[in-house]
Amino acid sequence: MKYLVTIFLLFSFTTFAQITITSADINAQYTVGNSFTIKTDTIVNQVDIGQLGSTSWDFSFLTPNPAYDFVTTVVDPNSTPYIGNFPGSNIATKSQIDIMGSTFDIYSYLSVNGSFNSHGSVGEVDTILVTTTSNPIEPLGISPFTFGSIIDYNGERTTVMEITGLPSFTTITTVISSSVVDAYGPMTLPGGRVVDALRIKEDEINIIQDPFPFYSRTISYTFLAKDGSQVNVPSDTTKPETGFISNTASVSWNDALVTSVRLEETIPNNYSLRQNYPNPFNPSTNIEYTIPSESFVELKVYDVLGNEVATLVNEQQQAGVYRADFTADNLSSGMYFARITANSFTRVVKMILLK
Repeated sequence: MKYLVTIFLLFSFTTFAQITITSADINAQYTVGNSFTIKTDTIVNQVDIGQLGSTSWDFSFLTPNPAYDFVTTVVDPNSTPYIGNFPGSNIATKSQIDIMGSTFDIYSYLSVNGSFNSHGSVGEVDTILVTTTSNPIEPLGISPFTFGSIIDYNGERTTVMEITGLPSFTTITTVISSSVVDAYGPMTLPGGRVVDALRIKEDEINIIQDPFPFYSRTISYTFLAKDGSQVNVPSDTTKPETGFISNTASVSWNDALVTSVRLEETIPNNYSLRQNYPNPFNPSTNIEYTIPSESFVELKVYDVLGNEVATLVNEQQQAGVYRADFTADNLSSGMYFARITANSFTRVVKMILLK
């Protein structure tokens, strides 16, 4: 899944610092165990994508529809069932999406080797398996990735659908795309956190000849920060490159990738949420918790008004002792609350951010 980057001009005389996203930044984001929650605003129909060059964006108005939330977790590619289809992939993610009462598992295969690349993906639900491969592998970013960077791609995506292990449908799509980083500046995310970001405009053409002719052209804007935070705004071929546009589909985003580390294999006797350490903290703190049996765990952080400011954990976990790291670089000083829910267990601890 791709995301693109944009920025808004606050004052005509103001110049914001450019940022550069490196291979080291991407490797840090895609460390095994990191996860992020994709959120979607299904109602908004106009978005200000800013100006070209030095600009800024404010996405604080976006409101998620919880029914569309899903979590993506970075996993070891060699631990996944389909790594054999994607030689050269050294990064993998797993997403779980509920579709009409069924859980759809999606494995995406990526690599970092001077550029950030997509090798393809596999989706499975019940007895259906859908495999998509890119030939050649598709660059999502280059290193260093900064204002003025251009990525062109001309290749094929092959999609094979299998039902109960038997191939039933194959589609080959010619893909011609061009992406350019055309703006940079501060981006305000839903929840109020501000990060420096790049805007990527992607123009992609898809052509299918067989089994049925199909042509489409899409333009989208992704706003991307060094920590993995991003916002994606779909557009079309007739919209301007600046100011307000009518987005053609739902706007999606995710905050920074977060880390949840299993500290030991010892099975604890009880559920618990321990006091964060250090406390007070600036800007980072650790939150430990225990679960005595396999559970779906949610660990979220709220401000004093009850607004969610971070999702640290939102996944099924085995019994064990865990630590989640919380960084509040762009939050103001004050009291925050960490709340865990696991099966029927719920607990809240108070945390003090002191800058």
